[in-house]
Amino acid sequence: MPTFNEAKNIGRMIDTLCKNVFPNIKDHEMTLLVFDDTSPDGTWKIVQEKMKIYKNLYLSLEKEKKGLGAGYARAFTYAINKLKADAVMEMDADFQHDPYDVPRFVKEFDNGADYVIGARYIGGGSIPREWGLDRKFLSVVGNLIYQVTLLMWDIHDFTTGFRLARVKGPLESINFNKVFSKSFAYKTRLLYEMKRHGAKLKEIPIKFNLRETGDSKMTTNTFLDSIKVILQIWQERLLS
Repeated sequence: MPTFNEAKNIGRMIDTLCKNVFPNIKDHEMTLLVFDDTSPDGTWKIVQEKMKIYKNLYLSLEKEKKGLGAGYARAFTYAINKLKADAVMEMDADFQHDPYDVPRFVKEFDNGADYVIGARYIGGGSIPREWGLDRKFLSVVGNLIYQVTLLMWDIHDFTTGFRLARVKGPLESINFNKVFSKSFAYKTRLLYEMKRHGAKLKEIPIKFNLRETGDSKMTTNTFLDSIKVILQIWQERLLS
């Protein structure tokens, strides 16, 4: 769970997951790893206080902000090497991802899926009606561009941040430092690499909610970073 200036959300999210959601997931040991780049609003301090209550809560703290992709590379490595995770799940702290959806991802993992993708653009999935037309257009058309340029017709949501990946098999074959870009485009690159390494993919519908509090982490560089990732993938295809 990546955080930066999520002090208004992180405490309630931790309580929801560790107290209400995780105990109801049977036959699995559920752990929450928060990675934070020393948020100025003290998000990490709240996590440290919650760690005194929940023994399955961990914190990976970076002294300076190095970007979302770099944070995920650090967190995936931590989860696999230090926590010995069988699966790594990613989700946001701001309640745009419903924490009560977590058991649905675990169920698909139990059913054999290597990469479970919370999709907004399949039957049963949705984006907020309150979004402006420009954001809706960019989100929908952006995913269509990924579909066409990467020739991955079976995937409908390339940029969702609500996912679960099985460690043994495809994920442990991936070089995280290569995959994780600085921005949100890492999501597409990781999805592409998982499929390229033979992962069994499964999309499940999710309702993407509005942020309850705090500010969006989307940046103006996201689109350019996405184009860069697409060009890199095509270059690698041509040279292989």
